[in-house]
Amino acid sequence: MEACITDIRSWCRSNMLLLNEKKTEFIYFSSHFSNSAWNPTIKVGNSTIHPVSQARNLGMTMDSSMRMTSHVQCLCKAALHAIRMIGNIRQYLDQKTTTMLVHAFVTSRLDACNSLLFGLPDNLINKIQRVQNIAARLILRVPRHEHITPLLYQLHWLPIRQRITFKILLLTYKVINYMAPDFISELAPLHVPTRALRSASEQRLEITFRSSTKFYGDRSFAFAAPHLWNGLPNSIRSASSVASFKSRLKTYLFRQHFLSV
Repeated sequence: MEACITDIRSWCRSNMLLLNEKKTEFIYFSSHFSNSAWNPTIKVGNSTIHPVSQARNLGMTMDSSMRMTSHVQCLCKAALHAIRMIGNIRQYLDQKTTTMLVHAFVTSRLDACNSLLFGLPDNLINKIQRVQNIAARLILRVPRHEHITPLLYQLHWLPIRQRITFKILLLTYKVINYMAPDFISELAPLHVPTRALRSASEQRLEITFRSSTKFYGDRSFAFAAPHLWNGLPNSIRSASSVASFKSRLKTYLFRQHFLSV
């Protein structure tokens, strides 16, 4: 790792860039069940970097055990702040403008990198769901005691868990149709039957990853993608374009959730 960092520093210097040692963070991921006292360090230039308990990457607050508790707290705090700001001027806005603001400053936050939230326990997902519920009530100007399901149905919004599933399946569609990077495509290979079957054209994925841990393994893309993808109707998997796939998938998830409530 130190050799890799040295190469990065050399590349930065050759391109008139500076790798700031004081702002460099290093995080060591391990199970929260682990009692290991190992405390690795790395050298960056003349500085010795010690591991931190959490770090931000592409807007995500990642903790050392990937429990995502800190990220959910930061996400809800930022989204609720945006809702309060919109709420201060809600009386001057019509519903269409309010919806646009909520999508720009709230929904976009809830959807950013949300595939990493797959498989989180209900207590964390429910926190994010409450933020979405507040945003829906703000748009439709209904009191807190109103039941939320008809409001989400009226806005045609997928709940948080379904939005996470939507994001993973959209990425899986891009993998199958050669629109994703190779390092992701390698995690979801197509199933190739050993003999000629009618199901060979259904674009099912091979289940190659066998999870041994529910909290970590079951949340990985290599495990979640084939299980979610193979459970879709063939009419959705065989969509001819991204736009068509997104439309069919949203309709499927929307009906699946609201018809079961």
